[in-house]
Amino acid sequence: MTATPPVPNRLTGSFDEDVAPLRAELHRYAVSLTRNSPDAEDLVQDTMLKAFKAYGRLQPETFLKAWLFTIMRNTWFSTCRSAKLRPEVLLADMTDVDHRPAVADGHTCSSAEDELLRDEMDPELMTALTGLSEEMRATVFHVVVGDMLCRDAAELLGVSTNTVLTRMHRSRHALRRALTKIDGAAGQVPRRAA
Repeated sequence: MTATPPVPNRLTGSFDEDVAPLRAELHRYAVSLTRNSPDAEDLVQDTMLKAFKAYGRLQPETFLKAWLFTIMRNTWFSTCRSAKLRPEVLLADMTDVDHRPAVADGHTCSSAEDELLRDEMDPELMTALTGLSEEMRATVFHVVVGDMLCRDAAELLGVSTNTVLTRMHRSRHALRRALTKIDGAAGQVPRRAA
């Protein structure tokens, strides 16, 4: 009797066996969300804890990678929301006179996709990407930057595969138009984009 190899990223048995091959990807995704390693490590730990608690309730056909990424993304968004509700205390703003912390106003948590794209992209491409809707930018991020299959990105984003394919098609055309416009305004010969 020949044993069939397990389907990648599907449930095979123990939590450690199933999650171990995905830890590096989870850490990279956490760094892309948090933009610093200590917070990324905390986010990975929080994600692992939540995933471990819910692991026994998963169906065998669950796509583990998408499930873990969804937990991580939702955990990060919850962290950002609570940070907006709770003012940030800056140690540098503490006064020696009364030893009470000053509160920083305007603490925001920008989209992780936007931050990663802003740090890693050509300025012209970044300008073109800002013209896309947030849904389209998130789709481009997961498919292009995150190197996910469209069906995996669809599961992660909670939409159909056809929706991801449509968003990618529209994003490519929008980026092509925007880059042609940017190149034309700069007096350059328009280049083929996306």
